[in-house]
Amino acid sequence: MPPKVKKRDGTFEDYVESKVVAGVKRAGATADQAARVGKEVTQKVAAKALITAEELAGMVVSTLAKINKTASEAYVKFRDTKVKTKKK
Repeated sequence: MPPKVKKRDGTFEDYVESKVVAGVKRAGATADQAARVGKEVTQKVAAKALITAEELAGMVVSTLAKINKTASEAYVKFRDTKVKTKKK
């Protein structure tokens, strides 16, 4: 059973690796880099029953930063913009 992700609005959804991969690709990583980040994050998340969206994003950023610093910075900017937009 996949871990649950507690979203910023308080709802829960199953962890889905493909969503991580898609977000990393949107940030400018190659398909191979995104797949690698997705696999590494999935391995880290697998031991947990519950993870917050913030924790998950932190894992993605730290993993991506080791592979593609520019894409990591773009991911942070995108995430911060998304958070600000949803708070309005």
